[in-house]
Amino acid sequence: MGDALRPIQYLGNKSRYLDRIVGVVGTLVREGDTVLDLFAGSGVVSRALANSYQVTSVDVQAYSATLTDALCSPVKYGTGARREIVSVAHDWADSLPAPVARLVRLETQIMDAASEDPSGFVLLSEEGSTSSLTATRPDLADAKVAARDHLLAAGAVLTANYGGVYFSYRQALELDAIQAAIRHVRGLPGGSTLVAALLSTASNVVSTVGGHFAQPLRLRGRDGKPKMSAVSKSLSFREKSVFNLFDIWLEKYGAVEPSKFRCSVVTADYRDVIASVDRGVSAIYADPPYTRDHYSRFYHVLETIALGDNPGVASKPGTTTPSRGLYRLDRHQSPFSIRSQANRAFAELFEYGQRIGAPMVLSYSPQGGGTTARPETRVATIDNLVKMAESSYARVEVISIGSSVHSRFNRTDLHGTVPADAEMLLVARP
Repeated sequence: MGDALRPIQYLGNKSRYLDRIVGVVGTLVREGDTVLDLFAGSGVVSRALANSYQVTSVDVQAYSATLTDALCSPVKYGTGARREIVSVAHDWADSLPAPVARLVRLETQIMDAASEDPSGFVLLSEEGSTSSLTATRPDLADAKVAARDHLLAAGAVLTANYGGVYFSYRQALELDAIQAAIRHVRGLPGGSTLVAALLSTASNVVSTVGGHFAQPLRLRGRDGKPKMSAVSKSLSFREKSVFNLFDIWLEKYGAVEPSKFRCSVVTADYRDVIASVDRGVSAIYADPPYTRDHYSRFYHVLETIALGDNPGVASKPGTTTPSRGLYRLDRHQSPFSIRSQANRAFAELFEYGQRIGAPMVLSYSPQGGGTTARPETRVATIDNLVKMAESSYARVEVISIGSSVHSRFNRTDLHGTVPADAEMLLVARP
């Protein structure tokens, strides 16, 4: 399973541990039994499990269901079909009114001048979103005002909200154009494959460190002056072609073999799902968040792509200024990432599992050494998790599955030390 497709850049990605995870689950169930994957994330574990078991893949985020369905039941699009989708996208983009093209031309001028005058590009990266119609540069403010209503009327939500910041305007328009083209074929088999390819593309072109969406690149140093290394990196991201990458990702998904067993995807809170299942579930695999950083903060743009909606942009607390990360207004907040709620959330998880008589395999990373910014890197310790599991299950053991350093954050003061056994499985049996 080492060559499994990794669809997006994902925090705590489990791709390197798939064999071990499936092996441990295999000690609890037989081939063809039903396994519940409660926090499916990027879908790679659900996909691996579905080659041995019937899987119900659950996540509260819609992008997870899209990725998982595409990994387990991919549709192959030939060269002709892929070219047709991109052609429809080009036609859509070409049909947009002149104020939109004006916004793109202004960005091109600013980017072309960035090597000599990076200040304009820095301002664009900070103030490019049309979710705010103000800007330090009058020409940028005017261009945003002129284009905003046209973008929203065309359904170009990604450009309106995230263009200029996470993506260049050109890239954002290409993402919007492909999404518009997909709407014409969304009702046909393979809709998830098309959207998944778009999610993977967005993860590849976003102007951030690590391919996440928590915050765009910081292009200023502490003195407020442009950092040329960061400016150059951002410019290199913005040179990438969305159309070309989308074609590549469609081909990648088409090369994936469908999973051996059925994988059903559910977009819902894990508590609602597990409370409604019967004793037909043979085992539970759970990989809940284990830090104070809500996952929705890192993937909110992907959620907007998966849902195809316009959620609005949350403001900075106490202001009407858009949040730096341009977060969705309805961004999900997980109890597992809230220190005051995490212990109860884990206890309930074990209680639910015990109630349906299903053994559980829980992925978790142990407490690291911490940093000045985050003295406690986890919301719960392995010892506490074991104690909570033992309140609901008869036998509990912890298995180390190797050393790893997950993708964490962009600031070195947030890195901290990581223990040797950086990935563990807690196995609870009734």
